[in-house]
Amino acid sequence: MSEQLRCNNTADVRERHEREHAAFRRLSEPEQARAQVHMHARYAADPWAFLSDCVYTLDQVDQQTPIKPFPSYLEYIEFLTALWRREPLIAIPKSRRMTCSWSFIALYAHDTFFRSGRFNAFVSKKEDDSGELVSRAEFIYNKIPTWRIPRALLPKLKNGKMSKQPPLLEFEETSSKIQGFPQGADQLRQFTFSGMLFDEWAFWESAQAAYAAAKPTLDGGGRLTGISSRSPGFFKRVVFDQFDAPDLNFREAPPVTARRPLEGVEVWKNPKNRFVVVDLHYTANPEKRSDAWREAVRTSMPARDFAMEYERSWQTFEGKPVYGDWNSRIHARRHLRPEPGIPLLLGWDFGLTPACVITQLVGRRLRILREIIENGSISKLAPVVWNLLLTEYLPWFHGDNKVQNWIDPAGFQKAQTDERTCSEIMRQAGFTNIRPGPVNWEPRRKAVEDFLTKTFGEGPGFEVDKDLCPVLIEGFNGGYRYPDKAVDIEPVNIRPIKNKYSHPHDGLQYVAAGAASLIKQYGIKIPNVVPHYGFQGDNDARTDT
Repeated sequence: MSEQLRCNNTADVRERHEREHAAFRRLSEPEQARAQVHMHARYAADPWAFLSDCVYTLDQVDQQTPIKPFPSYLEYIEFLTALWRREPLIAIPKSRRMTCSWSFIALYAHDTFFRSGRFNAFVSKKEDDSGELVSRAEFIYNKIPTWRIPRALLPKLKNGKMSKQPPLLEFEETSSKIQGFPQGADQLRQFTFSGMLFDEWAFWESAQAAYAAAKPTLDGGGRLTGISSRSPGFFKRVVFDQFDAPDLNFREAPPVTARRPLEGVEVWKNPKNRFVVVDLHYTANPEKRSDAWREAVRTSMPARDFAMEYERSWQTFEGKPVYGDWNSRIHARRHLRPEPGIPLLLGWDFGLTPACVITQLVGRRLRILREIIENGSISKLAPVVWNLLLTEYLPWFHGDNKVQNWIDPAGFQKAQTDERTCSEIMRQAGFTNIRPGPVNWEPRRKAVEDFLTKTFGEGPGFEVDKDLCPVLIEGFNGGYRYPDKAVDIEPVNIRPIKNKYSHPHDGLQYVAAGAASLIKQYGIKIPNVVPHYGFQGDNDARTDT
């Protein structure tokens, strides 16, 4: 009875249900009975068909029509359903209000309704929260259209309703049930489950203990689906395959190459913990791709909340971000390519996690191509950057001064533990044309801010490659920030807190100040005109078209 037509919105889905119901009513009683038997068999075998035709959701935010047909028009949910059928371990860091909880509740409900001997667990921070998840499964059961699946073809719900203490949806005749649990390991360790749904996993105090308690389920072939908006903690370790990291300050990047099967969806499989990770951004929903939608949501909440709950930030930033004019939709870009014939400008900061930022000044626009961060010292970082330049930027070694460096001024001073200066170590690695960046912090910050706030006919004055500069991006999104109440305590001498974002952002500031000095020195006024900067041959100057 179901039409295989693509719907575009909830109204289309509702209209499809009405057409199919009208067609069903036109059948004779024997034909209706046969159709119901066929539909039941189809829904039992195909979870996506069940979700598309039989599931209704409850949206308590919508005062007009809170009960809605399942949004089967959303391609990413169909993708998640297919993935869930194939993969036992799934972790989904997501933006808010993506219908993920309803989708996986419906999938586990399908598994419980149509199969015998299933014991599925819905786990949340508190028992009340897990009870609410179980109540959604009960809602789904009660709202299955009887013309599609008569009650006689469904297992009978014990006592006719969900039990509250504990939260339990049980079907005695099939020995299948769904039970809600709080996050504690003691509760979970008592059972072996067919499947487990961990909801808002990132916000549990006992997230790691709950995962450890789930091991018997996983070792026995059961499934675990963890979904959550982003927050620092054990869920972050799960997503990035970093169980053994000493702390949470590891690079927030997939351990393998991610695939992008749909807009707003990135997928990878962790090689160690075996979780398939689906990074789900709100742009996976076509209704949420417009600038108007984003601005309406962004302006309705603090920037740090929006970054964590909608964008891809893993930090709960309490202080103010250093760069209030940063806009990831404008300044973050994919696949920035170096422009031939234009020098590479490198910014360096030193310390225990030294960083290098590779940029180009294209006309009056500063483009950030790549960040390189190493644990150790400049002795480790310098050869890594040099080899990267030889591998990926070889044309820039033909000609004088095609690679320029601005460094922390302290790099010209000898360290107590090493007779060599950082600049000498860089020269030994092969670098020349090394200049000090500004000593004072405020001019460095202002140099970045000036590029951020400029827009030219050919585009924004500042662009960062979002794939090759993840730490810089997250720093702009709020990680590179001032201490709490710093403005109130010491407004004149305010400085950002020292964290993992500091070194790459300091390197960026040195090179941004250097790029600004080039613009001033050579009077760059016309967009797209690239002068010779004094370190290219006269024939190297060109005009972009």
